[in-house]
Amino acid sequence: MYLEICFLLLLCAVSFFYSYRLKIACDALKKQNAKILSQKKSSEVKTGHIAEKFAPFLGNFNHDPSRCVFLGQPIDYLCFEDEGITFCEVKSGQSKLSNKQKMIRDHIISGNVFWEEFRVD
Repeated sequence: MYLEICFLLLLCAVSFFYSYRLKIACDALKKQNAKILSQKKSSEVKTGHIAEKFAPFLGNFNHDPSRCVFLGQPIDYLCFEDEGITFCEVKSGQSKLSNKQKMIRDHIISGNVFWEEFRVD
């Protein structure tokens, strides 16, 4: 009986030791995964910023680059054409509009765009 209890205690100790080692290994993998995801996201953001700058010079851009003004935030371009003014947001990959960009888009679509002249005397 004494031998069985010692064996069970030894088994529990070994089991605890390996589960602790496994937890340490899992934590290390989680940190490594978070770092890789962060680097990937950073790379995607940099690629997106480059795409924003070059978009007007790509063949499928619908506006004359010389008539576009780069804003960057919250909308990338304002394109001033004879037919009107176009707000143009450049997206790459699977990026989506931010909440602020969606709000601006909705204001434009619903006609809530205004003109104001401000004079400084």
